[in-house]
Amino acid sequence: MAYRVNEVAQHVTIYLEGELDMSVGEKVGQFILHYGEKYPSVTLDFTDVTFVDSSGIGSLFYTTKDLLAQDKQIEIVNVQEDIYDVLCVIGFVEALGVSIKQVEPKV
Repeated sequence: MAYRVNEVAQHVTIYLEGELDMSVGEKVGQFILHYGEKYPSVTLDFTDVTFVDSSGIGSLFYTTKDLLAQDKQIEIVNVQEDIYDVLCVIGFVEALGVSIKQVEPKV
């Protein structure tokens, strides 16, 4: 999984690319936590995330939960439909109360 960061004022956007799975979940979680602790507002852009497995979701869940406990604002945007459906089915949105926005359908 690749990632890049855009830091602006009091906000950081983390662009993730590739598969969020067991092989990278912990590393990605630490990366998100590192930047998330520096800023009050964090956006995770999933435009180029092609797959998530239970380990990747678990890492994302606990990282997000840690940041929310620090009163950080977390938003996950541009989530592909199949990944969005998985996050909804497992209760990710309801459990954490974070905003998750799907990719807008192309016309």
